[in-house]
Amino acid sequence: MPTKTEADLDRAVVTLNLHWLLSAQALARSDVEKARLVYGLDLELIGVLRQASFLVLCALAESGVLLFRPRFPSRLLHERLSVPSSSTLASELQTLLLAAEEAERS
Repeated sequence: MPTKTEADLDRAVVTLNLHWLLSAQALARSDVEKARLVYGLDLELIGVLRQASFLVLCALAESGVLLFRPRFPSRLLHERLSVPSSSTLASELQTLLLAAEEAERS
């Protein structure tokens, strides 16, 4: 199995960010209260997301910072990802979570 390079992981973060932003925007446009609950967004950010163009979302996604933040204990996600799977996405998410935990400890 090929190892992931730093560039591969950076691209995975950008992809995850963009998916998160697009999903948050879609929910913010259709149901403000649900977007507040599901994504933990405040009303000001919801207003910005609702109006943001795709190009703005792409620029935010490439900020170099992981925007996605689980709204549930990371323990639960680790349990779900610990099940053996051939999915590349699962292993990439697990790598990102481990890196995020290391950053929080620092």
